[in-house]
Amino acid sequence: MKKLKKFKEKIDNNIFVKLFKITLYVVIGLFILVIAVQKFTNNNFAVGGYRVFMVISGSMENEYNIGDILISKSVSEDQINVGDNVTYIGKEDSFKGLIVTHKVIEKEKRDGVTYFTTKGIANPTSDPEITYDQIYGKIIYKTTVLSAFGKFMNNALAYYLLFFLIALVISIEIISSMFEKDEDNE
Repeated sequence: MKKLKKFKEKIDNNIFVKLFKITLYVVIGLFILVIAVQKFTNNNFAVGGYRVFMVISGSMENEYNIGDILISKSVSEDQINVGDNVTYIGKEDSFKGLIVTHKVIEKEKRDGVTYFTTKGIANPTSDPEITYDQIYGKIIYKTTVLSAFGKFMNNALAYYLLFFLIALVISIEIISSMFEKDEDNE
Protein backbone atom coordinates (compact mmCIF):
# COMPACT_ATOMS: atom_id res chain seq x y z
CA MET A 1 0.00 0.00 0.00
CA LYS A 2 2.83 2.40 0.82
CA LYS A 3 4.34 1.82 -2.63
CA LEU A 4 1.00 2.65 -4.25
CA LYS A 5 0.71 5.80 -2.17
CA LYS A 6 4.26 6.90 -3.04
CA PHE A 7 3.61 6.22 -6.72
CA LYS A 8 0.41 8.29 -6.59
CA GLU A 9 2.27 11.14 -4.85
CA LYS A 10 4.97 11.08 -7.56
CA ILE A 11 2.34 11.30 -10.27
CA ASP A 12 0.40 14.05 -8.47
CA ASN A 13 3.58 16.11 -7.97
CA ASN A 14 4.84 15.76 -11.56
CA ILE A 15 4.79 19.18 -13.26
CA PHE A 16 3.90 17.68 -16.65
CA VAL A 17 0.92 15.84 -15.19
CA LYS A 18 -0.24 19.05 -13.49
CA LEU A 19 0.13 21.06 -16.73
CA PHE A 20 -1.68 18.36 -18.71
CA LYS A 21 -4.58 18.32 -16.22
CA ILE A 22 -4.86 22.12 -16.22
CA THR A 23 -4.75 22.28 -20.02
CA LEU A 24 -7.32 19.53 -20.34
CA TYR A 25 -9.66 21.20 -17.84
CA VAL A 26 -9.33 24.58 -19.59
CA VAL A 27 -10.02 23.10 -23.04
CA ILE A 28 -13.00 21.08 -21.80
CA GLY A 29 -14.29 24.09 -19.86
CA LEU A 30 -14.02 26.38 -22.89
CA PHE A 31 -15.70 23.84 -25.12
CA ILE A 32 -18.58 23.37 -22.67
CA LEU A 33 -18.90 27.15 -22.27
CA VAL A 34 -19.02 27.68 -26.05
CA ILE A 35 -21.66 24.99 -26.50
CA ALA A 36 -23.74 26.29 -23.58
CA VAL A 37 -23.64 29.87 -24.86
CA GLN A 38 -24.62 28.72 -28.35
CA LYS A 39 -27.48 26.54 -27.11
CA PHE A 40 -28.97 28.84 -24.48
CA THR A 41 -28.77 32.07 -26.47
CA ASN A 42 -29.60 30.60 -29.88
CA ASN A 43 -26.38 32.30 -31.08
CA ASN A 44 -27.79 35.74 -30.23
CA PHE A 45 -24.97 36.44 -27.81
CA ALA A 46 -21.78 38.24 -28.78
CA VAL A 47 -18.89 39.35 -26.60
CA GLY A 48 -17.31 42.50 -27.99
CA GLY A 49 -18.82 41.72 -31.39
CA TYR A 50 -17.32 38.21 -31.45
CA ARG A 51 -19.33 35.00 -31.75
CA VAL A 52 -18.35 31.35 -31.84
CA PHE A 53 -19.88 28.80 -34.20
CA MET A 54 -19.37 25.10 -34.91
CA VAL A 55 -19.47 23.80 -38.49
CA ILE A 56 -22.16 21.13 -38.78
CA SER A 57 -22.31 20.48 -42.53
CA GLY A 58 -19.90 19.88 -45.37
CA SER A 59 -20.97 22.88 -47.45
CA MET A 60 -17.60 24.59 -46.89
CA GLU A 61 -15.49 21.41 -47.17
CA ASN A 62 -11.81 22.02 -47.99
CA GLU A 63 -11.91 25.32 -46.09
CA TYR A 64 -13.88 24.28 -43.01
CA ASN A 65 -14.65 20.74 -41.96
CA ILE A 66 -17.49 19.39 -39.85
CA GLY A 67 -16.63 20.02 -36.20
CA ASP A 68 -14.44 23.07 -36.83
CA ILE A 69 -14.98 25.94 -34.41
CA LEU A 70 -15.09 29.35 -36.10
CA ILE A 71 -14.91 32.83 -34.62
CA SER A 72 -16.79 35.63 -36.34
CA LYS A 73 -16.58 39.36 -35.72
CA SER A 74 -19.30 41.91 -36.33
CA VAL A 75 -18.07 44.30 -38.98
CA SER A 76 -19.60 47.18 -40.89
CA GLU A 77 -21.37 46.54 -44.17
CA ASP A 78 -18.47 48.16 -46.06
CA GLN A 79 -15.98 45.67 -44.59
CA ILE A 80 -17.70 42.66 -46.13
CA ASN A 81 -16.36 41.94 -49.60
CA VAL A 82 -16.63 39.25 -52.24
CA GLY A 83 -14.48 36.32 -51.09
CA ASP A 84 -15.16 36.82 -47.37
CA ASN A 85 -16.81 34.08 -45.34
CA VAL A 86 -19.77 35.28 -43.30
CA THR A 87 -22.15 33.72 -40.83
CA TYR A 88 -25.78 34.73 -41.18
CA ILE A 89 -29.30 33.74 -40.20
CA GLY A 90 -31.40 32.50 -43.12
CA LYS A 91 -34.84 34.00 -43.72
CA GLU A 92 -36.00 32.29 -46.91
CA ASP A 93 -36.81 28.85 -48.26
CA SER A 94 -34.94 25.93 -46.72
CA PHE A 95 -32.52 28.38 -45.06
CA LYS A 96 -35.22 29.93 -42.85
CA GLY A 97 -34.05 29.98 -39.23
CA LEU A 98 -30.73 28.28 -40.00
CA ILE A 99 -27.37 29.75 -39.10
CA VAL A 100 -25.16 29.45 -42.17
CA THR A 101 -21.48 30.13 -42.83
CA HIS A 102 -20.78 30.61 -46.53
CA LYS A 103 -18.56 32.61 -48.87
CA VAL A 104 -19.76 35.93 -50.31
CA ILE A 105 -19.75 35.55 -54.11
CA GLU A 106 -21.57 38.75 -55.02
CA LYS A 107 -22.28 42.11 -53.40
CA GLU A 108 -24.76 44.51 -54.99
CA LYS A 109 -26.39 47.75 -53.86
CA ARG A 110 -29.97 48.35 -55.02
CA ASP A 111 -32.28 51.13 -53.83
CA GLY A 112 -29.90 51.97 -50.98
CA VAL A 113 -29.82 48.38 -49.68
CA THR A 114 -26.78 46.11 -50.03
CA TYR A 115 -27.58 42.54 -51.04
CA PHE A 116 -25.11 39.70 -50.59
CA THR A 117 -25.14 36.42 -52.46
CA THR A 118 -23.39 33.61 -50.65
CA LYS A 119 -22.55 30.04 -51.51
CA GLY A 120 -21.05 27.05 -49.79
CA ILE A 121 -17.92 26.24 -51.76
CA ALA A 122 -18.94 22.58 -51.94
CA ASN A 123 -22.51 23.43 -53.00
CA PRO A 124 -23.57 23.53 -56.66
CA THR A 125 -25.91 26.53 -56.25
CA SER A 126 -25.86 29.82 -54.39
CA ASP A 127 -28.01 30.70 -51.39
CA PRO A 128 -30.96 33.12 -51.48
CA GLU A 129 -29.83 36.77 -51.30
CA ILE A 130 -29.31 38.20 -47.84
CA THR A 131 -29.05 41.68 -46.42
CA TYR A 132 -26.62 43.09 -43.88
CA ASP A 133 -29.15 42.80 -41.01
CA GLN A 134 -29.01 39.00 -41.38
CA ILE A 135 -25.23 38.81 -41.02
CA TYR A 136 -23.83 37.90 -37.60
CA GLY A 137 -20.26 38.55 -38.67
CA LYS A 138 -17.29 37.86 -40.87
CA ILE A 139 -15.23 34.76 -40.08
CA ILE A 140 -11.87 35.87 -38.75
CA TYR A 141 -10.41 32.71 -37.24
CA LYS A 142 -10.71 28.92 -37.15
CA THR A 143 -9.57 27.64 -33.77
CA THR A 144 -7.22 24.70 -33.83
CA VAL A 145 -7.49 23.28 -30.31
CA LEU A 146 -11.26 23.68 -29.95
CA SER A 147 -11.76 22.41 -33.52
CA ALA A 148 -9.75 19.28 -32.76
CA PHE A 149 -11.79 18.75 -29.60
CA GLY A 150 -15.04 19.42 -31.51
CA LYS A 151 -14.13 16.84 -34.14
CA PHE A 152 -13.16 14.40 -31.41
CA MET A 153 -16.53 14.89 -29.72
CA ASN A 154 -18.42 14.38 -33.02
CA ASN A 155 -17.08 10.82 -33.17
CA ALA A 156 -19.46 8.63 -31.12
CA LEU A 157 -16.72 6.19 -30.11
CA ALA A 158 -14.45 9.04 -28.96
CA TYR A 159 -17.37 10.63 -27.09
CA TYR A 160 -17.99 7.46 -25.08
CA LEU A 161 -14.26 6.90 -24.61
CA LEU A 162 -13.87 10.37 -23.10
CA PHE A 163 -16.68 9.76 -20.62
CA PHE A 164 -15.26 6.32 -19.82
CA LEU A 165 -11.87 7.91 -19.07
CA ILE A 166 -13.47 10.58 -16.90
CA ALA A 167 -15.39 7.90 -14.99
CA LEU A 168 -12.18 5.89 -14.64
CA VAL A 169 -10.25 8.87 -13.22
CA ILE A 170 -13.07 9.63 -10.77
CA SER A 171 -13.19 5.96 -9.71
CA ILE A 172 -9.43 5.88 -9.14
CA GLU A 173 -9.63 9.06 -7.07
CA ILE A 174 -12.45 7.61 -4.93
CA ILE A 175 -10.66 4.29 -4.41
CA SER A 176 -7.38 6.10 -3.59
CA SER A 177 -9.11 8.26 -1.01
CA MET A 178 -10.68 5.15 0.55
CA PHE A 179 -7.25 3.50 0.90
CA GLU A 180 -5.81 6.71 2.37
CA LYS A 181 -8.60 6.78 4.96
CA ASP A 182 -7.92 3.11 5.86
CA GLU A 183 -4.19 3.85 6.28
CA ASP A 184 -4.94 6.89 8.42
CA ASN A 185 -7.20 4.80 10.68
CA GLU A 186 -4.46 2.18 11.19
